[in-house]
Amino acid sequence: MSRVGEVPGTIIFSVFYFLFSLGFLYESKEARGLGLTPEFVLTALGLVKDEENSFIQYHVRRTSGTIVLRSLLPFVYLVTYSYVSTYLDGDYRSMSEFFKDHTWMFLMLKLSAALSVMAVSYAWYLSLNNYVNHPIIQKITAYAQGSVETLILDINHEFRRVDKVCVEVNSVTHLVITDNWILILGSIPQHFHICHQHDAQLTIMDSDSHSLSPEGDAGGAQYLSIQVTNRKPGIPGFRFRVNSLEYQNIQSKLQAAIQNIRNIQISKSVSDRFVDVFKAEVEGNPRAHVTDVLEPCIGCMVNQANVKLVRVCGTTNAEENGVPLADRCVNCYCRPMWCITCLAKWFASRQNQDLPETWLGSRCPCPTCRSKFCVLDVALVE
Repeated sequence: MSRVGEVPGTIIFSVFYFLFSLGFLYESKEARGLGLTPEFVLTALGLVKDEENSFIQYHVRRTSGTIVLRSLLPFVYLVTYSYVSTYLDGDYRSMSEFFKDHTWMFLMLKLSAALSVMAVSYAWYLSLNNYVNHPIIQKITAYAQGSVETLILDINHEFRRVDKVCVEVNSVTHLVITDNWILILGSIPQHFHICHQHDAQLTIMDSDSHSLSPEGDAGGAQYLSIQVTNRKPGIPGFRFRVNSLEYQNIQSKLQAAIQNIRNIQISKSVSDRFVDVFKAEVEGNPRAHVTDVLEPCIGCMVNQANVKLVRVCGTTNAEENGVPLADRCVNCYCRPMWCITCLAKWFASRQNQDLPETWLGSRCPCPTCRSKFCVLDVALVE
């Protein structure tokens, strides 16, 4: 028996098991870091293979296995609870005696065992005939014009490409956009959705803003609710919710523009807002006349290099304003090699990320020669 004043082991176990179950079900960052997720367990048991090479097969097995592992949580809790009460707390001589004294828990044990048996049976049913009954395979089959295996190989091939877009919608749901497909991957088979880009019409339906961001981003977070309407008859659409910072990343991979018929204002990141302010400030600076042939920006290789660093600010005097020597602007003799957007992003990346309000008045080393400069020294070329 537990001594007076001591916390029973069953209570301690119940608290820890509750926390474990939450992490296991919702796959929080902490649970993923500790490997306490269905995906990690299935990988450790060798039941799922490499996602990179067998993308669809991986998620078919993962979602089936997740159902089984989740169904075991109540059964494992009740069995372990009875063991702790019997052998650690010493309240009973055997586990049979425990369940005789707690008939309702014995009933729950039988129900949880039945739940686990049904989950295993369902997973077995889905695996028949090479998973032909699995919801993921059935949804892919709707797009197959010939062999389903050929279509799966095509999707797997596209997923292996490095230019795919993968976005974490939430801890258990991910968005994947390849050259031709939009896919939603959930924790169970029913949460899988697929749409060919030619059949997809994406519309921003709603947005919600929060002063605090789970990622710790300055300025809070905005989330967009995007509806994917499937033009292919008989295939339902779906909706997902993403951080607005991922909007441009998603749009860049889509073949059609995301419609914003409600004119929802999409928030930019602090860095993106700074780039706009940086450009506006530079527009007011004196222009630089150069005779060099302007080449593509070495930062993005897309835009033409259009800025040059010309020292104009007054921090070159050793006595002025008590500015430390290491922080004074100096001459830069580099030819134009960067576009204004890339230089602004470089400038922002070299600042204190916790103090964005100080960025515009700060200094930064030239990305090529490391000469210090400020916003006043940036000149558009003519």
